[in-house]
Amino acid sequence: MEEETMENQSNNNTMYYVLGAIVLVAVIAAGYLLRPKTSTENPTAQQVTAPVATPTLGPITRLGCDSQYYNPVVGFPKYYFSASGGDVTGAASVECTLTVSQAGQVVGTQTVSSPLTAAPERNGSTFKCTTPGIEAKPSIPTIVDVVLKDDQGAKATCSAKFSLPR
Repeated sequence: MEEETMENQSNNNTMYYVLGAIVLVAVIAAGYLLRPKTSTENPTAQQVTAPVATPTLGPITRLGCDSQYYNPVVGFPKYYFSASGGDVTGAASVECTLTVSQAGQVVGTQTVSSPLTAAPERNGSTFKCTTPGIEAKPSIPTIVDVVLKDDQGAKATCSAKFSLPR
């Protein structure tokens, strides 16, 4: 009876050794497969990127927009819309009315006033108008119409189309 117990115990130990070896091989294989991949590229080689041409803004001849852009509010469907441009010397401020439309419907209109800053290199003054956050739906073509009016009575309009990110 003692021999049978020792034989069963020996069989159990052998089974534990086999299971332990299988688990050890599985852990080593998982570690090998999940290791970070190393780059085969030469880390000392520099990557050359093509230069991007920046448009040079010319002299200011009248009130107008130079650019329009937006900044999203992270995590919310809100966007800050901006217009920047220039005006002839002599004006002190510009009033910008920005109208945001999506699918033919106006989703927001804001009127913002901006002081003019002298830009002698362009023979005039520059401004930048930014709206408070306007709620708009992402991924829908968005048209931003801007009506500019300076304190000397000059008027101008500009428009831009954006595809807002999520």
